[in-house]
Amino acid sequence: METEAEAARAQAAEERRKQKEELNKKDKELFFSSGAHGQQYFTLKRVIGRGAYGIVCSAMNTVTGEEVAVKRVTKILNSPSMATRILRELKFLRLLMPHENIIKIKDVLVPGDGEKFNDAFMVLEIMPTDLHRLLNMKTKLSGEHVKYLMFQLFRGLHYMHSCQVFHRDLKPNNILINKQCDLRICDFGLARAMFENTAEMVYWTDYVATRWYRAPELIMAYFTNYSTAIDIWSAGCIFAEVLSGGKPLFPGRNQYHQFELITEVTGRPPPEAIERLRSEEAKRYVTQLPVRPRRPLDQIFPDADPLALDLLQQLLAFDPEKRISCYDALQHPYFNEYRHLGLGTIGTPFPPEEFDFEQKVNSNKMTPDEMRLEFLREIAHYHPKEVHELLRPQKGAYTFSDAAHLAAQLDDELSMKDTKRSTRTLPKEALTELSSRSTASYRSTTMSEAELRKEGGLR
Repeated sequence: METEAEAARAQAAEERRKQKEELNKKDKELFFSSGAHGQQYFTLKRVIGRGAYGIVCSAMNTVTGEEVAVKRVTKILNSPSMATRILRELKFLRLLMPHENIIKIKDVLVPGDGEKFNDAFMVLEIMPTDLHRLLNMKTKLSGEHVKYLMFQLFRGLHYMHSCQVFHRDLKPNNILINKQCDLRICDFGLARAMFENTAEMVYWTDYVATRWYRAPELIMAYFTNYSTAIDIWSAGCIFAEVLSGGKPLFPGRNQYHQFELITEVTGRPPPEAIERLRSEEAKRYVTQLPVRPRRPLDQIFPDADPLALDLLQQLLAFDPEKRISCYDALQHPYFNEYRHLGLGTIGTPFPPEEFDFEQKVNSNKMTPDEMRLEFLREIAHYHPKEVHELLRPQKGAYTFSDAAHLAAQLDDELSMKDTKRSTRTLPKEALTELSSRSTASYRSTTMSEAELRKEGGLR
């Protein structure tokens, strides 16, 4: 017999469901309110993500018949930091698109008003779920599922690193998966490209990565420049979480607790690693930690494949200089049966001028109109036939003399937009519990950090 408390909980749950349904209906009605050319070709289906900066809807492209995710990011020009982050992510999405293990951006819609727009509309491939949600479902990943997912993760990372791109915030929420076990890396809002003259590199890497997946050199700041090894550590933490069925390996409450949990597994760092710490306080703290040997991983993961644990140990090397690279990880015997699939597209470093706008923003030399032009230049990559119209001078606020040159460049790039992906679906077992109702949240630029913490995305 239903108690009063159970009835009250059921009523409250029903009220929340109705409120959410009403909110979703309102959000769908207002989704294209700021206007975008081509919006008439998308039939919105349902809201799949919402945050402080925008909203994401699943939609049907009525021209191609394809289901996609359309992300509306609002108020992109309200602050230099917001504009920089969104434009940076748009660039990474385009530049990294050739690899099949990176989320594919299909289009950025042309704003309805080129002179006053303050929203951006991105069209992305849609994936049913992310790794965080998958690990919290009833679906139990087989050993082959785990191996194939990790193989794809390292393929995507290898491509990024060959382009000298640091993801800087790898975590299960940022790894999208579909029913066929295909994997995509997403969320490049904190990513950075490294160039030979990247003098600020030590500065900007101190403030990245969700704590549980943060490399020790980011927790206790080193004197040395950071490397792509920070992503390798994060991948190792993700691997460990998958092997445990969803239990994070290092769920630290703060940076000191995080570091203590790490050293319980890796052992206390060697003297040469301690000496490279920038902070004297950090040195004292680490020196006072109890001397511990490395904990055998087979004690933590007694049922795991020994080859998986051998790879994991190399991924979680405390010293970043001794941490295995993505390429070497892909050559590890653990992945022998998938090596015939190859590495996929191999990248090259991006032209530094792609990110020249950041220096202007940082030195306060870019006006809102100039930043708006930078967005239009980026949008023009998806609409090469409209480049002259998109980049025409706007009421004398700025001039743009090389539209013809950019048009030729965009014609060359058009083939990249239609890159065919050839990842084979392995293993053949489908993840049967994934459905369209478990769609990933696509929160990369739609939620503030405070909201992400509230939702469990930031720890």
